[in-house]
Amino acid sequence: MTQPSNIRKLLTDAKLGLLPYLDQRLKDIEITLKQQEHLQLQPYDIQLGDCKTLAANEPRPAITQSISLKFVLTGNTKDKLELFLLASELQNDLDAAIYEWSNREWHQFEKPLKRPVTQITGGLDYEVLKDADNSSQITLYREFDLIYPVSF
Repeated sequence: MTQPSNIRKLLTDAKLGLLPYLDQRLKDIEITLKQQEHLQLQPYDIQLGDCKTLAANEPRPAITQSISLKFVLTGNTKDKLELFLLASELQNDLDAAIYEWSNREWHQFEKPLKRPVTQITGGLDYEVLKDADNSSQITLYREFDLIYPVSF
């Protein structure tokens, strides 16, 4: 049986992975959001973007994998400012979770990451939903790179 790829380990491994770590953090965030009336966080989406191998002639080449996460927050249109404030707080919490995870993994003995995440970019879009009565949504995007060796 072949061993799981490094990107699979970094994203989905129960102990090591970013996604299980984010899922746990999002559970805590959702408890706070549920206290707000008419507010809901949808399941997030992940996309893998550009992938580059650096220093391919080196003994341990590094791979840079671009990661994009998309989060959708829905709420009442009359609470637009509150929805934006909550989206901003969510963005800050998500960025903190990604930085914490990457720093933790970078400090591991086996060094699964060549370096921690140092920059997260993205933004948010606001939209009034036509089919839902008095509802709107904010789509939050977070993008960053994971840099890891070809083999651990």
